[in-house]
Amino acid sequence: MINFHKFTYFSMTYVFIEEDEDIVCEYEQTNAPLKVAADGNSITFMLKNIDSNEDSEEYTTTVVQAADDDFYLKSSYFEDADEPYPLSVEISAEEVKFTLAGENEVMYLYGFFD
Repeated sequence: MINFHKFTYFSMTYVFIEEDEDIVCEYEQTNAPLKVAADGNSITFMLKNIDSNEDSEEYTTTVVQAADDDFYLKSSYFEDADEPYPLSVEISAEEVKFTLAGENEVMYLYGFFD
């Protein structure tokens, strides 16, 4: 089980797979604090598109939830922000890589430890 209290930072890479060239969007965690739910089963944070205008107010609220050994993502990035999307997980000593793959797109969400 992943301990959400140990995370210090998140970043996300979203890749749209096109026939002639892939489009990559990079998101970084804002200065807003990480919020871990009282039961320890979810973490909420804000992401900002680092490729957009620096004055842009485009922020994405993101929640990663744990249910048994499964993980889910809810995000205002998606049309239905309350829809839980299942994540694949890879854990290393320094980070966790959550992956969400769809048709012609893939999202990599990296969570970094203390």
